[in-house]
Amino acid sequence: MIPSLVLALVLASLYGLVFYLLFGHGWLRLVFYWLVSVAGFFLGQWIARAVGLALFNIGDLNVVEGTLVSWLSLSAVHAWRRVR
Repeated sequence: MIPSLVLALVLASLYGLVFYLLFGHGWLRLVFYWLVSVAGFFLGQWIARAVGLALFNIGDLNVVEGTLVSWLSLSAVHAWRRVR
């Protein structure tokens, strides 16, 4: 496996777990927050490469951009679920 992919999955999993510990109840939300976090992190990677951003890279991994989009995704989904 590519080391940057492993690091991306570890970081996104950590973000999903932290968000679950702060706001989640039940095992299904843990899985849901993990999926949202991973999707958001890779969306941030794609956006950073498309725009050409490189704030803080570790190899090919855009850590800042992935982190920001991951947390924004988690926050948006949490706000959307609270409104429903």
